[in-house]
Amino acid sequence: MSEEKRGLAISPGFAVGNVLLINQAKMAVEKRKIKKNEIINEINRFQKAVEISKSEISSLKINQDYGYKIEHIEILDFNILILEDEILAGEVISTIETKLINAEWALNNVLTNKSKEFSKVRDQYMRERLADFYYIAERIMKNLRGTSEPLADIKGNIILVAHDLSPIDALKYSKNNKVRGILTDLGGTTSHTAIIARSMGLPTIMSLRDISIRLNPGQKIYVDGYKGIATWKVTKSEKGEMENLKNRYVSLEESLLSFSKLSGETKDKKVISIRANIELTSELKVAKKYGAEGIGMYRTEFLFTRKEQFPSVEEQYLDYLNLFEDNLFNETTIRTLDTGGDKSGNLNHQENNPALGLRGIRYSLANKEIFISQINAILKVAQDKKKTIRILLPMISTIDEIIESIGIIDNLKKSFTLEKNVPIGVVVETPSAAMLIPEICNYVDFLSIGTNDLIQYTLAADRTNENLGEIFSPFQPSVIRMLKFIMDSVSNQKYVSVCGEMANNIACLPVFIGLDVNELSMNYHSIPKIKSVIHDLSYQDCKSALDNCLKITQPDKIRKLLTSVINDNIVGAKPIMEYEI
Repeated sequence: MSEEKRGLAISPGFAVGNVLLINQAKMAVEKRKIKKNEIINEINRFQKAVEISKSEISSLKINQDYGYKIEHIEILDFNILILEDEILAGEVISTIETKLINAEWALNNVLTNKSKEFSKVRDQYMRERLADFYYIAERIMKNLRGTSEPLADIKGNIILVAHDLSPIDALKYSKNNKVRGILTDLGGTTSHTAIIARSMGLPTIMSLRDISIRLNPGQKIYVDGYKGIATWKVTKSEKGEMENLKNRYVSLEESLLSFSKLSGETKDKKVISIRANIELTSELKVAKKYGAEGIGMYRTEFLFTRKEQFPSVEEQYLDYLNLFEDNLFNETTIRTLDTGGDKSGNLNHQENNPALGLRGIRYSLANKEIFISQINAILKVAQDKKKTIRILLPMISTIDEIIESIGIIDNLKKSFTLEKNVPIGVVVETPSAAMLIPEICNYVDFLSIGTNDLIQYTLAADRTNENLGEIFSPFQPSVIRMLKFIMDSVSNQKYVSVCGEMANNIACLPVFIGLDVNELSMNYHSIPKIKSVIHDLSYQDCKSALDNCLKITQPDKIRKLLTSVINDNIVGAKPIMEYEI
């Protein structure tokens, strides 16, 4: 009987290969007291190990044979920046001098202190930056000992398995095109290793907890990157099932790519624009491949957190320029920095409840120099490229926030020659904003309903709390009614988009079609299936289904009703339904 483990689906795809276990067991740190006359020697040892580490990473960066993409180079640059960080090096050197301990022990102490600081931070982006410090510290530690690990000899198709794979190792091992997938005990969607896996098209599952100690080197394993399931010890009879699953996924991908060419039009000619949410400009070509009609939301958080320092206006400008590379899209939406005090990099500033704290537009208005730099970069691209860029303001809860933000933007516009209007919109993700929709419409050009936070704040349920899974549901009657209230309150025929997980949930489609939204923005891999289902639905049927949902008070019954509408009407999309509903 086979064994399987479910984790976090990071990069879609299906792969089979033999386990290559990357040994990243933490070294036992040598703890040794030193004399005052040994201080210089220990500092020199540490600095030499840092230089060797920097040289190793730099050699990866300049090796053109690897064919690295822009985000790969940026991640390598980020690691080099950590090594060049005078504060980090200064802390280690100071520890050597004051505590009279060897370099290994001092480095471990500094890392322990940083771990304690980061443990107070709730934001996933910043917590995953701690992993970068661990990777670098481990590399320095190996070079202090002179035990840098040689690259394993890779033969055949392999699946990389590790407790926590560094982005540098992910790049290093994948350079020969024999790696078919990645499995790790730790890791999340915004980690550097996850970004590399997606950019290289490697089926990847993370947060598998103990997969690295349950598998043996050379063992055959199947990686389902769609559902986040790793399967091993497959019997002869089960091998046929796995091959059938693999073939079904191949057919699924073929179907998805054929559906990508469709428009977002119902069978009774109701049209919805289907766009992509992205985090990296390198995702543009893939988004186009899967049928995106534009970029509905470019999240800029990774741009602001991938380095030690926030990006300059010029760095942002160059990044935003890439949104119009190869003229793939004529219009894009840039969401301004959606961050909070816990994401700022200032670990001395902590909030008891970051979800209700200084985040989104609140943070931008409290740190105007950051907001101004981002708006200047956006306007410069709009001026130079003569393309339409929509500015999206997150986490709006008051009219004053809108007035102040627009005032800053309008003042900055005076320094540019803009041939096209730069539309300004807000993310409706708080009940407060929902209550103010008529007034908000007097100030902005468009609205974007952020379903993830809107559900969280409507239900007073933390969306990251695994114990609240049954409560945190898009099918809760209060959520459906909140969406209806928002759309009924929209005035002046404002353009309304929907972003968040609900937008790519097939069972939610009848709700949004029935609500007359103009646009759905989602992860690009979901676009073809959403288009295929829209083509089999009618606006009138969806409107009727929505009216019936508004009369129901139990989420399970709402989900059942919407699912039946899908199943009763779909034709072309039937082959992919087993993976969705």
